[in-house]
Amino acid sequence: MRLYRTTRGLARGDGDALLLLDLPHPDVGSLLADDVAQARTARVTDRVAPGSVTLLAPVSAPATVVVVGANYRDHVAEAGIVLPTAPQFFAVSAGRDLFTGPGSPIVLPPEAPGHVDYEAELAVVIGAGGKDIRATDAWHHVGGLAVANDVSARDVQFRGMRDGAVVDLPAVRRSKTFPTFKPLGPVVVTPDEFTQPLDLAITTHVNGELRQKGRTSDMLFSVAELVAAVSATITLVPGDLILTGTPAGVGLASGTYLKAGDTVEVAIDGIGELRNAMTAGGLPG
Repeated sequence: MRLYRTTRGLARGDGDALLLLDLPHPDVGSLLADDVAQARTARVTDRVAPGSVTLLAPVSAPATVVVVGANYRDHVAEAGIVLPTAPQFFAVSAGRDLFTGPGSPIVLPPEAPGHVDYEAELAVVIGAGGKDIRATDAWHHVGGLAVANDVSARDVQFRGMRDGAVVDLPAVRRSKTFPTFKPLGPVVVTPDEFTQPLDLAITTHVNGELRQKGRTSDMLFSVAELVAAVSATITLVPGDLILTGTPAGVGLASGTYLKAGDTVEVAIDGIGELRNAMTAGGLPG
């Protein structure tokens, strides 16, 4: 099932159309916390073309956003860091303005506009919460998968790092949590739409130029392993997000950072394409 959040409420994909649903939930995360099956049986209020409604980030207010790093071997190599032997991650707070939807701008922060980078990522949306989830049970806790862009201000990030290790976690968190730095969407796709093991192509284009190309099967630690590792330290609740890492080709590797006017397109097979334009922020303060 393909679930959308629009300015007219939640919707379910039906072929090339969207079915607007009579549901009270403010976002897909809230629906997952209640009962996702309602989206199959809810009254349809309208059938519309996707381009006729504004799509929003499908999850707007997760309790926790988990950012996984160093989860693709080729990205580890280009970053010049040590190959991890266990999942590397940290949690960030989902501020009111952190998420932005498909077609909405990513704002270059006035504090740090010069080294803003893209990171194509598969986002895991938690459907059933839990603590100490076993990897063998992990997919029962996944509500859906989405496309995310884990935008980062690299200059701020590296103020909190030394020799590839985090020494100032608040600085690293800040680098990833400026307003609009977590584009998400256009849809959450429920796990029954995928076959296992998960092997989806993931790409980034900037102004039409291919920058990143990988497959989710290249992840060092699978979705199930990540859910297990995260839940060992964090109690997950429905609507939480785990961003599962990025393949090689980030701007950091080439020094080609994002600037106002650029268009970033992150796509994952079987899910969709997330397109956002870069815009300059206002004056600080």
